[in-house]
Amino acid sequence: MNAHEPTLKPAQRISPIWIVPIAALLIGAWLAVNAWRQQGQEVEIIFDRASGIEVGKTQIRLKDVTVGKITSVTLSDDLSKVRVIAVLDRQVSQHLSENSRFWLVSPRISTTGVSNLGTLVSGVYIVMEPGKPGDFRSLFEGLSDPPTVASDDQGTQFVLQAETLGSLDIGSPVYYRELRVGEVTSYKLGDKGSSIELRIFVDAPHDKLVETQSRFWNVSGIDVRIGADGVKAKIASIASLISGGITFENSSGLDAAQPAPPDHSFYLYADRDSVLEERFTLEYFYRLKFSNSVRGLSVGAPVEFRGLKVGEVVDVQLDSVDNQPDSLHVFVSMQPQRLEAHELPNRETFDLKMADLVAKGMRAQLKTASLLTGAKYVDLSFPREVLPAEFVVSEKYSDVPTMAQSTDDLDQQVAGIARKIDSIAEGVNAIPFEKIGNDLAQSMSSLNKVLGTLADADTAKKVDSTLANLSEASAQLNEALKSVEATLNSMTQTLQSVDSLLAPDSKTQYELNQTFRSLQNSVQSLTDLLEKLNRKPNSLIFGNDNDK
Repeated sequence: MNAHEPTLKPAQRISPIWIVPIAALLIGAWLAVNAWRQQGQEVEIIFDRASGIEVGKTQIRLKDVTVGKITSVTLSDDLSKVRVIAVLDRQVSQHLSENSRFWLVSPRISTTGVSNLGTLVSGVYIVMEPGKPGDFRSLFEGLSDPPTVASDDQGTQFVLQAETLGSLDIGSPVYYRELRVGEVTSYKLGDKGSSIELRIFVDAPHDKLVETQSRFWNVSGIDVRIGADGVKAKIASIASLISGGITFENSSGLDAAQPAPPDHSFYLYADRDSVLEERFTLEYFYRLKFSNSVRGLSVGAPVEFRGLKVGEVVDVQLDSVDNQPDSLHVFVSMQPQRLEAHELPNRETFDLKMADLVAKGMRAQLKTASLLTGAKYVDLSFPREVLPAEFVVSEKYSDVPTMAQSTDDLDQQVAGIARKIDSIAEGVNAIPFEKIGNDLAQSMSSLNKVLGTLADADTAKKVDSTLANLSEASAQLNEALKSVEATLNSMTQTLQSVDSLLAPDSKTQYELNQTFRSLQNSVQSLTDLLEKLNRKPNSLIFGNDNDK
């Protein structure tokens, strides 16, 4: 081999010079990933108005923790909405879904109370609720009002159908045995506009109390009624008086009752009386014909049988304007279950029962329920003296006979008293009205004579002078009483001073005690000296032996 020939060696695959750019590339990738992770997610929220929202200042909060900030506030293309652009932290942005909700929190005053007053100082903010998992979404419609039920609240929603809304509102309480168990979350008109559809939320575990046979009714405000049975006034709690309220109960004795499923629909009754009336499912109609005035009888007035309500008045009509008998027609609904709760008779069977009662003398008549209001009701009774009548059956309603000349209870009482007076006057023990009049005339004549004698004797002037003397004596007595009162006041002050001096904790009492103790010690010393002199009289001259 030639010494000048080069030596060939295999080349290295990777030069050490590439270590630096590869490291720089890895560091740059890590910084990019870290920046992307910290950047967060941009979302767009559409609001009706930007009430107090400020760029860079208004926060987005979740459970009172700041999770984002507002970066832009602009108007929509048609200028009807406000577009709010916000950036959320990466930690919460991964929980965004189609079920997420956003709403603006600001001071709020409603019938349920005052809330969010802290925003007057800190400013408004936007609340985020992640909601249940779902498809990812970055565009949201902001809520105009805070939701009454959070997505993580445990409970069940139900639907109530009502004829009118009344004083109910969002947030109105729902009660069970006067315990608040839920609230109204929303309301709207029904599909055909003939009813109101309310949604309520009952908190767990109280939602298990709602059964398929539960009955709901309105307890809002004050219920005042003036009817045949007098004046009735009902008031619920103060909260329901202000913001309305709903309560419910479960029907007893129903074995088939099951827990109501979510979104189960119930009817909302106007009051508890309507719930009780709903128990009577059978209803048959009858007509009553009257000749006299029906003033005071209104729709809804009760129909009673021996004091028990068995129906109510449903309509009152005038059949003819001429002065004809039986021209006033009163239509009533009878509920057979009120007479026999365990029977469900059909129309023919109940008509046979009514015909039998009529044959035994039952008649319908108007009676006054309240002298205060003048309200009347229909009474099915068995008068002593009745004319023969027939129960007339027809297709729509049957006719129940009435009293031929029905009179008011008060008129009957007055007439009865008059008849008793007449019978007494015509009998042997007649009331001596003439003798009573003569005696009364003699008494008045004697009274006139006495008054004349008093006038002749100038009694009035004497009485006046006597009263004047009594008045002067009374004035003098008042002056004396005032002096006595002043003396008593002075004595009271003196006694108070003495009491303060003799009080156990007074200074005078302490000094007296010290003085008494000194006198006691002096007396004791003098006694000892006298005893010593008595034993040794010469001790005054020679002194005591102990002193030597």
